[in-house]
Amino acid sequence: MGGFLIRKAGAALVVLVLSSIVVFLGVRAIPGNPAIALGAENRDPAVIAAVKAKYDLDKPLPVQYGHWIWLALQGDLGVDQRDLGVGRTIAQRLPISLELALLSMLVAVVVGIPAGVIAAVRRGRPSDYAATGVALVGLSVPHFWLGLMVIVWFAVDLHWLPAGGYTTLHHPLANLQHMVLPAVVIGTGLAAVLMRQMRSSILDSLGADYVRTARAKGLSEWSVICKHAFRNSLITVTTVMGLQLGGLISGIVTIEVIFGIPGFGALTIDAVNQRDYTLLQGVVLVVAAGYVIVNLLVDVVYSFLNPRIRAI
Repeated sequence: MGGFLIRKAGAALVVLVLSSIVVFLGVRAIPGNPAIALGAENRDPAVIAAVKAKYDLDKPLPVQYGHWIWLALQGDLGVDQRDLGVGRTIAQRLPISLELALLSMLVAVVVGIPAGVIAAVRRGRPSDYAATGVALVGLSVPHFWLGLMVIVWFAVDLHWLPAGGYTTLHHPLANLQHMVLPAVVIGTGLAAVLMRQMRSSILDSLGADYVRTARAKGLSEWSVICKHAFRNSLITVTTVMGLQLGGLISGIVTIEVIFGIPGFGALTIDAVNQRDYTLLQGVVLVVAAGYVIVNLLVDVVYSFLNPRIRAI
């Protein structure tokens, strides 16, 4: 187990280093002059020179990268156009998006996995067609449209929940009321993905030799499904969940804008609109690190679900 973790951690570190290089070069490839943008569009030569010196833009790219990554390893991602620490800004916004992502994933798991199991067990029956049809609708409906519709239905017409905004976790009930609608909107699409993957994996497992052997031993159908088919099917579903969770960290921009949630996605939009290179660089680096960490955690979960993977 120790060797497996070392190999995976080493591979994750290599990917993270390569990702940081791509982030660094990608931000500098954006059209325009970073010094002018960071200087609030002031084209005075003295101001531009001062901005370049402040942000190390007057040094060669390898020196800039080395200085940036060294400070990033110490938790210093620089300062943005407002002279606020990028790391501190991200630390304030990221937990909001993580909360929304986890709530959305919870909705997806609670709805998608049981629906997938039921659809697989009752293959070819009305419940299977119903679950598959609902999943197809969930995959087809755009999030932005569904978000607007639930605001109209539950906030404007019924007055059950707030239309938007955010309340901190210091007020749990108010926080949950503000997060329910966006979590359900995002969770429906994820639930559809999980449902289809779980249905496919369960059907594959039910046709495997070990399931036929379990049935030949006289085990009940419920025991065969829960103890044998379901556990092996979780490997594929775990991959999907890991990839979806990593994507949610940065992929809920539209929903955060629609519901007025000051999360990580909204921060990314602000950085792009304001052409804040330092902030954008820090945001994209955190997103890349999030993907790497989530995939590493998925590999670890793999090893527990199927110990044979540790030998690979």
